Amino acid sequence: MRLEATVPDNRGTAVVELADELGLSRSQLIDEALALFLKAVFEVRSGRRLVTIDPRSSQPACEIATPTLAALEWALRPEKLQLPPETLAKVQELVEASSPPSPRLQTAAKRHGK
Repeated sequence: MRLEATVPDNRGTAVVELADELGLSRSQLIDEALALFLKAVFEVRSGRRLVTIDPRSSQPACEIATPTLAALEWALRPEKLQLPPETLAKVQELVEASSPPSPRLQTAAKRHGK
């Protein structure tokens, strides 16, 4: 399958340089990267975190994270929000006292299908 992607120039340059250094084609390098990312997503969905291990001490040296992996981790661990009754009353008060949307906000909401 042929895929196309737009990446920042500096990352594209790094891909070309790394592919040359490793003796891989760009397609091979991207395939390796996608395989690793798919594995990372699977592991995060299973409730695990990804880390590198220092071979001298067998201790975690660095956690591997991306915005997508972090978002998955957060989404998989929802927590119930516990608020005291007075806080809930204050939120309700603020909602009821809010001003109606301005014409500009209404126009923006219509433009974005809300």
